Amino acid sequence: MSVNENPSVHGLIVQLPLDSVNRMDTELVTNAVSPEKDVDGSVLHSPTSAPSLMICSSSVSVAGKHAVVIGRSKIVGAPMHDLLLWNHATVTTCHSKTPDLPEQVGRADILVVGAGRAEMVRGEWVKEGAVVIDCGINHVPGSASGKRVVGDVHYASANQRAGFITPVPGGVGPMTVAMLMEVNINIIIFTYSPSVNSNSNNVVAINKT
Repeated sequence: MSVNENPSVHGLIVQLPLDSVNRMDTELVTNAVSPEKDVDGSVLHSPTSAPSLMICSSSVSVAGKHAVVIGRSKIVGAPMHDLLLWNHATVTTCHSKTPDLPEQVGRADILVVGAGRAEMVRGEWVKEGAVVIDCGINHVPGSASGKRVVGDVHYASANQRAGFITPVPGGVGPMTVAMLMEVNINIIIFTYSPSVNSNSNNVVAINKT
């Protein structure tokens, strides 16, 4: 891509999932991004900074906890499994085909959901006092505009049982944006001269092409 060679572009973000009427090879697109400009970290693996920070903000120690990750994508599920494991949690990965999903969720001290299914996790499944990180973004019928945004967790019921829960919208999403901007700033600091104009931290987002 020409933007890889463009010195005025300091960071590239491939916003997933790709939205197109034509089938697109996601891996081909993400791998086309230069590692030096890969704000999202998608060339090697997708970042999980936002949900990780939200777990930390809950003041719950990960070590020794039973964590359940629903979803196995390169964006959320797979890297979150590894991060939790590296921080000494016992981790179970589930997905939409897991037959005993309610039982698995009920064992979770920490629950991270990124399955892409609207409100699939019901509040009555959630363990009392659990930390629930909802990474889902789904559009369902409702509100004056005809659609409303919900997560993969049924927030209203899960909020009655969880000790800490992220809302959708307004939870993981804004934190992710903040973390991506921090990464872009770090790219400029570590890759470019300190004399780079402060107004030239350009980021190109690739989506809906």
